[in-house]
Amino acid sequence: MSEKTQKTISERLTDIMSEVRSIGKDSINRQQGFNFRGIDAVMNHLHPIFAKHGVIITSKILSDRSEERATKSGGNLIYRILTIQYSFVGADGSERQTEVIGEGMDSGDKAANKAMAVGLKYALTQTLLLPYDEIDPDGETHQVSTPKSKPKPEPAPAQKAHTQTPDSEIWNGEGLVLGEVKRKTGTGKKGDWTRYYSKGDDGEFYSTFDHEIGRQMTEHALIGNPVRLKYRLEETPKGTSRTVLEINEDTPDAEPDADSQRKGQKEPDGNTDQDDINF
Repeated sequence: MSEKTQKTISERLTDIMSEVRSIGKDSINRQQGFNFRGIDAVMNHLHPIFAKHGVIITSKILSDRSEERATKSGGNLIYRILTIQYSFVGADGSERQTEVIGEGMDSGDKAANKAMAVGLKYALTQTLLLPYDEIDPDGETHQVSTPKSKPKPEPAPAQKAHTQTPDSEIWNGEGLVLGEVKRKTGTGKKGDWTRYYSKGDDGEFYSTFDHEIGRQMTEHALIGNPVRLKYRLEETPKGTSRTVLEINEDTPDAEPDADSQRKGQKEPDGNTDQDDINF
């Protein structure tokens, strides 16, 4: 029996810890101006190391809770909270478990997927004590000031966009939540193209051929952030088209929560049209 086969899971995890490197916050949320560390970066780094040391991971949902929350535009968001047990299993059959809580929010059917992706990321980072390659926040001291009250903004007319003249550039009302962002590809006179499109919680479809805007739409759809879209109405043979020109947070002054600062979008669910989404 080889030395590798004889090692227990505790020894294998220790060997893995000795090989992992720091994983920085290389992804950027351009709307709120902060960097985050995604599940894809964690998995891409750990996969070959886990394979080398003969360790697999299995998961078990211990409990789950669902809530429905209304958005400003009158739509619904599904909020899932999962307690998940992850088992690290070695080639000798020995294993170790860890339990984490994952939370996810989506306007469609991806809330549980997001919760599981977040749970896996923190199970890995906490079990292996992954180095983060960043400054310890305790190394800085900030003077606390008394917050000033902000005047309540006047609400924007809900869905004013749909009363405008086609071919004009307009903004949607507040609090639009995008559903799953899908992609279509093809080839035209100007070469290859990719179209990103999503159905908002207002029931309308929004699309863009711009890769950066498509990435931003995908990011907000996966996190469940309410957004405002600047788009152009155009009449096509198939009906009215809403081409997205710009995307902003619905509440740009809001303080991002601790989990959002640590994550991007959640893990893809295996659909072929989402294979390049970052989390």
